[in-house]
Amino acid sequence: MQRISGQDASFLYTETPTVLMHTLKIQIFDSNYGDSDYPLLHSWLESALHTVPMLRQRVMFVPGNLHHPVMVDDPDFDLESHIYRAALPAPGGKAEFDQMISQILCHRLDRQRPMWELWALTGLEGGRVAIVHKIHHCLADGVATVRYLDRVFQRYAGCEQREMTAPTWQPHPLPSARKLVWQALVDHARYDIRRLPAFLATLLRGTRNLLRFNREVGSPTMEIMAHPLPRTRFNHTLSARRSFTTRQFSLADVKALGKRLNGSINDVVVAMGAGAVRNYLLLHDDLPEQPLCVAVPVSADETGAVREFGNRTTYLPTCLWTNINDPLERFRKIKKSTAVGKQELEAMGKAFVPDLMNFLPPAFSIWKTRRKQRMRIADRADFNPRTNLIISNVPGPQDQQSGQYGTLLDLYSMGPLVEGVGLNITAWSYAGNLNFSIMGCKKALPDIDRLADGLMQALEELQMAAQDGAEQVLQTLAPEGDVE
Repeated sequence: MQRISGQDASFLYTETPTVLMHTLKIQIFDSNYGDSDYPLLHSWLESALHTVPMLRQRVMFVPGNLHHPVMVDDPDFDLESHIYRAALPAPGGKAEFDQMISQILCHRLDRQRPMWELWALTGLEGGRVAIVHKIHHCLADGVATVRYLDRVFQRYAGCEQREMTAPTWQPHPLPSARKLVWQALVDHARYDIRRLPAFLATLLRGTRNLLRFNREVGSPTMEIMAHPLPRTRFNHTLSARRSFTTRQFSLADVKALGKRLNGSINDVVVAMGAGAVRNYLLLHDDLPEQPLCVAVPVSADETGAVREFGNRTTYLPTCLWTNINDPLERFRKIKKSTAVGKQELEAMGKAFVPDLMNFLPPAFSIWKTRRKQRMRIADRADFNPRTNLIISNVPGPQDQQSGQYGTLLDLYSMGPLVEGVGLNITAWSYAGNLNFSIMGCKKALPDIDRLADGLMQALEELQMAAQDGAEQVLQTLAPEGDVE
């Protein structure tokens, strides 16, 4: 029995029938996979059960929500209930693939068993095969999932040559309600009460540092609290339906552009998202005069930390400056806003938010979610979103991987939506590509491909602006010709 952290548990507390807190990791293989290979896929996963415990563990809540839930081995675990096969309808192109992923996204994971699914999709153009990992966010964040996928891939890619024979696994019976309550009280006494003084000191120090930073520099977080963000078509109560699509770019091109503009890959990713959102909202006559803001998930791990389970993430507040027409000026403002956001995180400490969530009472978090759902707070006129959308950028494996299962051509990732925030743009790099996954509430983004196409337009605008800017500098520095 393993207690999950407050941050892990928050993804359970905030989940509703329309706020679905699972993530997707999509691997596309150049493979000769056929129906006869299914038993091999089954055996690969079975052999991973003893080394990846989250595959065989389910969540159990403590009666009365006296503490955060625990992970326990599922005595009724049935691997067949987690593996699904489906064939795309002809011709198996991008439209059919996106529609299938949208359908997979729309269904909530069952909390009465381990909260993951694996989908093997065949019928893709060119004989390719997609393996879709659907994992609840309470199990792993992006950093942990990279390592989890690497371990599982080593098995079903055939990179591990040892015999894939699963050792004997004997789960314990599910704990009784009495045991759950008793263990919750023990953990409070053994860990939480002892850690409380240190936590209060951290809370006081972080708050003091935030106030000082606000006086000296200006805190983005406090600015958002003092001046509510504008609302767009993305910022309303979510429906259960999702729209999904992908786009792919050259990582070298994005790196080169970032270097030319004296920025980072993440700056370019955020700027591409800003340009795409601006053009999309202009198309729908819904662009506010005030700039939009974005929450960018960043790792809160200590340097050198290695995880394959759980979440250790905080959020970087950044202004998108969607009210600025000039792409180069918009990029510079985004870069400056991101730098200030990073300074704020350093001042507060990246672990401030994850540590704080350990001490938030579960009953309060659950009550807050139910109140939002019952009152449809995100549709009220006085609703103030804390962010307008989510953009994340996670570095994935940089070497192309291959094995008995085939060559891994592409890797895509997709995070969840939260109430009142109906757009998530997730970028993962892999083997020289920068792969974007775009998901929205279908009620808010029925034409998500229009927004996705704006990513390329935003990149091209930045590239042209950077080139024009460089030419202007060269013309300024060029020696004057002889006067005749």
